[in-house]
Amino acid sequence: MNRTGDGVIPPTAPAVNAYTTARLLLLSFLATILIGTTLLALPVSHNPEPVHVSWIDALFTATSAVCVTGLTVLDTGTTFSRFGQGVILLLIQVGGLGILTFSTFFIVQRQGRRGGMEISQRLLVETAHGNLSRVTPRHLLTIIVLFTLGSEALGSLLLWWNFAEDFQGLEALWMGVFHAVSAFCNAGFGLLPDNLIRYRGDWGVNLTIMTLIILGGLGFLVVADLLTQLRTRLAGKEPRFTLHTRLVLRTSAWLIVLGWSGILLAEWGNRTPDHPSASLILESLFLSVTSRTAGFNTVLMDQLTNTTLLLVIVLMFIGGSPGSTAGGIKTTTLAVCHAVLRSRAKNRPKVECLERTLSEETVARALMVVGGYLLATLCGVLSLQMVEEGSRAFHETPGNSLLAYLFETVSALGTVGLTTGLTASLSGAGKGVVIMLMFIGRVGPLLLATVLIGETRQVRFSYPEESVNIG
Repeated sequence: MNRTGDGVIPPTAPAVNAYTTARLLLLSFLATILIGTTLLALPVSHNPEPVHVSWIDALFTATSAVCVTGLTVLDTGTTFSRFGQGVILLLIQVGGLGILTFSTFFIVQRQGRRGGMEISQRLLVETAHGNLSRVTPRHLLTIIVLFTLGSEALGSLLLWWNFAEDFQGLEALWMGVFHAVSAFCNAGFGLLPDNLIRYRGDWGVNLTIMTLIILGGLGFLVVADLLTQLRTRLAGKEPRFTLHTRLVLRTSAWLIVLGWSGILLAEWGNRTPDHPSASLILESLFLSVTSRTAGFNTVLMDQLTNTTLLLVIVLMFIGGSPGSTAGGIKTTTLAVCHAVLRSRAKNRPKVECLERTLSEETVARALMVVGGYLLATLCGVLSLQMVEEGSRAFHETPGNSLLAYLFETVSALGTVGLTTGLTASLSGAGKGVVIMLMFIGRVGPLLLATVLIGETRQVRFSYPEESVNIG
């Protein structure tokens, strides 16, 4: 018999169809979006004197919430009632963790400790959060729920305490809960018309939001490994982190520091004489953190330099880490691509990273993810240009329109939610393009390709090798 960490699997257990699992994941997101659209289109979801909420606007908002993007065509705080805001918050929570995570968690808990986890349930967990090497599915699911609720509860209390200076009673509490959940799920939805610009110099709000963003973007496998190694350290033994954990922590730290430094340098000459240096330092750090799929902003994006916007585009493209609430190509994908270039530059026969050899499958998946995102970005920019600009000549379009469309496309694909102001002015067709980009960015190019192409079969032969001149 073969054993998983969570039960015994008989040798006669049926093979699991990865194609069916991927399709189920896609359908769960689609169903959640449609339910959310219907609820947000109801009159009870709007304020007594609302801006008209069309079906396309309700669909856009629901998709943005489920895909934890944060792009909005309507002001969340003034357009939607408390019921509508609650629907958005629930969509963010379900979309951030994944509806299959919730359903599998309750299935596993209902089975109890005596029942083993089925292969299909294990595959659902691995599809959503990655390969399980040191943790059982039951343990991981428990960590996900407890860590999420604990982080959001603590964040809500801290933000409540900060917001209490400007808001009264339950309103301050609701502000804290909404922004804490939105930050941890890397959604970027806010209830204030200016997002968090009024708190640009508030260290309490900024540090709390940044911490929640980072915790939500690490990935639950990393959190599980950190907790396991902490117990190992307390037991007096030497902790041994997985390669995945080490890559995520190192890459995330480098991206925050390099992004912070680059933005600070690019914006130093752009600040006004009355703009304090300490405030610019905090704003640059916040932008470096939030650009990796969170979407909150403490500065107006259209007031930044082109250099800063390009840096933000790069950070949005990379995103967070696998198995987290974040989007993008992921930090480990960037680390693997860096390892490929470094190993090839050293003329090493295998791809090496942190004294480990990476499998060919890992390298291939990383390259496919990057290639998929680049192709989706190109298609997104072209589509937005065609539906928004039409047949206008180059001299008839605004000077920075191409950069704005590129920024909007990468923000949607990376499920970030930052915008230079283009979102609110999109046509119906443009909103449709962005909706598709947000959905593709959330489910991932590889997962979407699995559903569209179908189940792959192992090929038992190979063609003859032949060289091609490169460069």
